[in-house]
Amino acid sequence: MHRRRFFTLGALMLAAAAGCGRDEAPGPVTGRLSFITPAARGERWDRTARALASVVTAERLAAAAGVGNQPGETVVSLLDAFAVPSPPSTPFAREGRLLVAGMSTVTGAEMSGGVSVVESATPLARLVGDWAALVVAEGSPLRSFEDLAAALRRDPAGPAVGGREVGGSDHVLYGMIGQCLGVDVRLLDYVGYLDSADALEALHGGRLAALLGPARSFSGDVAAGRLRPLAVSAADRIDGIDAPTLLELEIRLEYSDWCGVLGPRRMSEADDEAAVALCDRVDASPRWRTLCAEQGWDRFYLSGGDFRQWLATETRRTREVLYDLGLLSASDTRCGAACVESH
Repeated sequence: MHRRRFFTLGALMLAAAAGCGRDEAPGPVTGRLSFITPAARGERWDRTARALASVVTAERLAAAAGVGNQPGETVVSLLDAFAVPSPPSTPFAREGRLLVAGMSTVTGAEMSGGVSVVESATPLARLVGDWAALVVAEGSPLRSFEDLAAALRRDPAGPAVGGREVGGSDHVLYGMIGQCLGVDVRLLDYVGYLDSADALEALHGGRLAALLGPARSFSGDVAAGRLRPLAVSAADRIDGIDAPTLLELEIRLEYSDWCGVLGPRRMSEADDEAAVALCDRVDASPRWRTLCAEQGWDRFYLSGGDFRQWLATETRRTREVLYDLGLLSASDTRCGAACVESH
């Protein structure tokens, strides 16, 4: 049987601090800086945006920094509104706007039929992310990932697997796993939940065979023995989650629900460079690294042209999976550089 295997698209990098410290780039990068997020106050990306604002002001990278919440805004309308600087003639060095967004923004733009994120905005930096874990209830008959894989190969529509929203990062990851196993991805039974408590209740109630989600969100239940992890999507094993990586299981795939910052689409070269320099200095900041550790965020830093190239490739493989899942009516990417055929 042919099996499609996914390879890492761009290594997860930690940016070197050399050339980004205070000695070589003293003083503020911008005057007033606004972080825009589609999340409501207290939600994940809002917390990220507020952490960024606190670091930027504490490190004096901006004279002032604030967070603008736009919950309920569609991805298309948000990107359209963010397409040009406001006001257009104001340079980033005087007043900047950055969009705090991530994987769900990519999938939302693709499913809406609009222009992709990489074309709608200026990718600046990938900051942090969450590795995923695949877990089952303590008494599940699925004792290992191989048990689930065998069940899917027998009947892709058999085991019901849950996660966050349909078309979101958990769903995309499940589709990628199905592709790597060589099953008909369109038959996979995926159930999306807006509330993690509802998903856990469905798992323990037997309505789900397995559950996908951020690995750290399961760590307490795993430690207490209420959940049993089958696999994680990281390149290396995760502390506190006693489970093999997908790579160890010969599923050539690593995947994270990343979060980063984007600039308006029509940024000048000088504004682009200034915004990337600000991101570089944030990632090098001890304050930022401390906040990431406190929040349980894994740093996946990648900036500038490297991030743009990675995001373009990630968008293509995401589009392919969404198409195979039946969530897109057409796809201009069929396998491509992300996937190879092997026996």
